[in-house]
Amino acid sequence: MYPILFHIGPISVYSYGFMLVLAFVISTSLAKQKAKKEGISPDLIVNLSTYLLLGGIAGARLLYVFLNIEEYRKTPLQIFMLQRGGLSFYGGMLGGFLAGFLFVRKYKLSLVKTADFISPYLALGQAIGRIGCFLRGCCYGKETSFFLRVRFPDEVVFRHPTELYASLLNFFIFLFLYHSYKNKYFAGETFLIYLMLYSLKRFLLDFLRGDLPPIYFNLTIFQILSIFVFFLALSLFFYKRKKIFYEKKGI
Repeated sequence: MYPILFHIGPISVYSYGFMLVLAFVISTSLAKQKAKKEGISPDLIVNLSTYLLLGGIAGARLLYVFLNIEEYRKTPLQIFMLQRGGLSFYGGMLGGFLAGFLFVRKYKLSLVKTADFISPYLALGQAIGRIGCFLRGCCYGKETSFFLRVRFPDEVVFRHPTELYASLLNFFIFLFLYHSYKNKYFAGETFLIYLMLYSLKRFLLDFLRGDLPPIYFNLTIFQILSIFVFFLALSLFFYKRKKIFYEKKGI
């Protein structure tokens, strides 16, 4: 566990914050390259990424603080210490969606086409960001004797490296979305697939998480949200497919 990577004079560079910045830089750079090939302004992608980053972090932090309100009542200034971790994906998704909605309204873009374009790079950013979770020691797994295990410096037990599982699975989601984007069947398909794959991944991995207590039916709150997101995205996916099928048939 390396919560602090290095020091620059009196300034501490936190691993969590560093990986967030690295995720933004790499994902935005690759999205810019893709944009050039498709005739989209790279500057537009940078602006969009900035909107999503700020909206996503704000939403993710607000939900995390809300779910851990007792901790932050004691030390309210810790709310602003983002470099030390503490973000919730579903809060980030909502905050990012609202920021993205404002962006596409401002620049008169298609919401679903923009969501399709950016989805692979969201997954890539999450893959990189989860490494920051591992370095900080948050989002840790349950105790295990499984051969894939880690032991943090301040503990004597071994745990599932759930942060690394999440990072690897997010990277596979990125690869799948990146290569399937050009063959999408309808506008919005890539984004819906992203939601389905992410929510499925989150639902399964939470069974191995050691930091999230179950609330209903032995499920965490994020597993319950994942079920909702998965079936909503799945329903929209099949609805759009069915609609296009019947339109082609002239029915």
